[in-house]
Amino acid sequence: MLPSMAQLANLLDTPDVTLTTIEAHLDALASEQRVVECRALSKSQLAKLWEVSAPAPRLGLEDFVPVAAPDDQPVRFCGKNSLPAFTHFEKHFVRRAGAVVGINVGSTSFATGPGYFTCEVMSERPNEVLFDYTRVPPSGPPGWPAPRSNRSGISFFVYRDMHDYNRRVSKDVVIGAATRLGTPIGQYYVLARAAS
Repeated sequence: MLPSMAQLANLLDTPDVTLTTIEAHLDALASEQRVVECRALSKSQLAKLWEVSAPAPRLGLEDFVPVAAPDDQPVRFCGKNSLPAFTHFEKHFVRRAGAVVGINVGSTSFATGPGYFTCEVMSERPNEVLFDYTRVPPSGPPGWPAPRSNRSGISFFVYRDMHDYNRRVSKDVVIGAATRLGTPIGQYYVLARAAS
């Protein structure tokens, strides 16, 4: 049997792996183990997960924050990106004034800022959810840092003009591809819902 931490990675190294196989594997894991396996993926495995997830069913705003959730009640996802360093991070989401908004939380947030974004479903990509960093909400929920422009300070080099597209992998896992206003920049990330 493969070491538990490596099972998802090994599935992605299988040439003919399907989204159905990956989804079944991830749905069978406890949330903590799901996070561990997602955070063990390499850059090439994240890129493959994006490709394998192309035929995934629709991803909606309710997959990040349930429709019935009270305003400002945060939902945490743990992430792993394909950058050379600082690859572990979290995205926190809330439903606020009818919109779903989020921030990035990680070891560099003190410098880069919270990286606020608004979640949207786009008619031209109806099965995906867009994280639009050009739409910063006017205020944040209690306990979150104050929103600020993603075009100022160090945020300019990290979040400026970011449009990240996200696909469903399983009930609690999402794969994303980073773009600058829709132009791919070759960076991917995976998000796994954290335990409540």
